[in-house]
Amino acid sequence: MAIEKTKSTDQDEVETEAQALSPQAVARRHMLLKSLGKGSAVLAATVPIQTLAGQSLLTFDGKHQCSVSGMFSGVHSTTTTSETCGGYSPGWWGQTTTDSKGQLVPKRQWPTDPNALCRDIFRASTLLNPDGSPPTLFEVMSPGVGGKFSNTDEFHWICAWLNALSHSFNFPYSGDQVLAFYNAGSGSKTYQDALTFFKTYMENHTP
Repeated sequence: MAIEKTKSTDQDEVETEAQALSPQAVARRHMLLKSLGKGSAVLAATVPIQTLAGQSLLTFDGKHQCSVSGMFSGVHSTTTTSETCGGYSPGWWGQTTTDSKGQLVPKRQWPTDPNALCRDIFRASTLLNPDGSPPTLFEVMSPGVGGKFSNTDEFHWICAWLNALSHSFNFPYSGDQVLAFYNAGSGSKTYQDALTFFKTYMENHTP
């Protein structure tokens, strides 16, 4: 399976995501792009797909709008929607089964290649297996396969990215948007706020 591109212009990212949206949503996305200009991938990422499609979603507890910015404020009493967002947990993606060769492989169907190196997708990653080799995405997600990475940021970023690619449970961001949040850098508020949002509200569907 092909791995989602991690390097593209802002316009390419917007055009790719727009293909799955309604004509009205496409128009809104083009307007957003035109107003932002180059170098604004992170700003574009803050706008959930559902916002551009004219939809309104709440977090699973019904207390917040389903977006990174929305988690900081409560839902207004005038909000009338029962649609919620969410995603699979890291443990769900990390489940294993044995293939015909006796090797551990993902039990769940991944929307991308589980054997891709983590650092090829999450470029700032410095994770290493106990033997010094760079871990694959699946090694990060499954403690029984690779090293012990459950206490790392990448453990949650990969989970968010897989949820985005699989379009599970009204996940509010695309794969490119998740990567844009990550690429803002671990020292940025954008990165930390997005990571908190994904860990707190988007990992609620467990094995």
